[in-house]
Amino acid sequence: MKSRMLVAGMAIIALAALSGCAGGVNATKSIEFADSNKTIAQEAKVDAAQLESANAKLDSAKALQADGDEKEAYALAEQSTLEYKLAIANAELDAAKKEDEKVEKELRSDVERKLLYQNILDQETKNGGAK
Repeated sequence: MKSRMLVAGMAIIALAALSGCAGGVNATKSIEFADSNKTIAQEAKVDAAQLESANAKLDSAKALQADGDEKEAYALAEQSTLEYKLAIANAELDAAKKEDEKVEKELRSDVERKLLYQNILDQETKNGGAK
């Protein structure tokens, strides 16, 4: 999934580089970029509240663009992009924390098992030496 996000991000960066940056505000590109991030966020199964907030800003940006308010549309599209990225980062952080907890639990279990086996070995060595 991370590779898919990386590829999508690189494609968008390449598109922006190839098309060149215009001197003025381009709400259309910003909205397209936000839409791409929305797709990634949905695939990442981010927090519903964060997704809803970003979706609301993106919808508002689209409405403002339709009304001809490019600057406000651009600003809201950029905000929604940042919110999508934050939601994705939070989802990745949560997944990493869960994986870390799982690995720590397995490590504790392995340490306990090692101590048990070491105790058994010590007992066998002690009993075998006494015979």
